[in-house]
Amino acid sequence: MSAQQPRAGLAVASAALGAVAVVMAVSTWVTWAFVHPRAGDALPSPAAVVLMLVLGALWVLILVMAVLAVLFGVLGRRAAVGPARAGAAFGAVAALLALAGAVAFLVTATDWLVVVPRQR
Repeated sequence: MSAQQPRAGLAVASAALGAVAVVMAVSTWVTWAFVHPRAGDALPSPAAVVLMLVLGALWVLILVMAVLAVLFGVLGRRAAVGPARAGAAFGAVAALLALAGAVAFLVTATDWLVVVPRQR
């Protein structure tokens, strides 16, 4: 068994993981577009809040997958340049989508905070 075989596996894993991360990121964004409350509306229902929290957690998971795809792509670039480059590119796109989703989640979550003045 040569030292090149594990690196080729990393390149293929990078491509697969990056592609899955991009599909998950786009799917999460589509779901977010249907679920999130519009600006200025009343507070969302508890079910919508739970679903948005799950989507926020998915963006963190996608970000981890994207970082792993880029890392595997960099480590496997010597053995299989094509899949490694594709995996790193998919990982970078997924990371950008996940970071944008995390920012959108934080901005939306700040609207859930209702400040009530203290009653004396």
